[in-house]
Amino acid sequence: MRIARRLFVVVLADNDHGKTHMMNALLSQGLGSPSPGRKGYRVLRSPWGRRIFSYVFVRSFQETERGEHRTVEAALDANDPEWRKRELIIFPSHVEVDATRQMLKSAHNAGFDVVCAAIVLGDGDRRSCADVWDLGWDERWTVPNRRRESGWEAQVDALAGYGKKSISK
Repeated sequence: MRIARRLFVVVLADNDHGKTHMMNALLSQGLGSPSPGRKGYRVLRSPWGRRIFSYVFVRSFQETERGEHRTVEAALDANDPEWRKRELIIFPSHVEVDATRQMLKSAHNAGFDVVCAAIVLGDGDRRSCADVWDLGWDERWTVPNRRRESGWEAQVDALAGYGKKSISK
C-alpha cells in the first residue's frame, strides 16, 4: 500500500489577481496539454509521471458555486460526489473568512491536508489576508504576482512549463 498525502488547495485571492491564468497554466502542465479552462475531474501527472486523481474548480466559490449551492460542501457534493476519494482538490476562493472556514472544515473532515495558496500583488494584499491566514491551515503558500511588471504572463507560463516549450506526458 502506498502512503499518499491528500491535498485540498485553496487558491486564495480576490478578483483581478491572476488566479485563473495561473490555474490554467499549472493545470496545463499537469495535463500535458492546454487546460480546458473549466471545472471538472482531472487525472494530472506529477513531474515524475505519477497519476494524481483530482477535481479542480477553476473559478472562485463566490463567483460560481455559492449562488447555486450555498455552502462549500454542497458545491463539492453536487459537482463531484466522489470528491472525498480524490488525492487533490483545488478550489479557489476570495479572501473571505466564512467560505474559507467552510473549506477547511469540509476538507479536514474528509481527511485532506488543507493548503492556502494566497496570490498577493503586494504588501497591501498581505495585510488584507491576515484574518484568513489566521485560520487552521496545514500549510500556507504565498504566490507573489507582480502583474504590473512587464513579462509577468510569460513568467507564470514558464513557471508552469506551459507555452512554447513542449510538455511530455
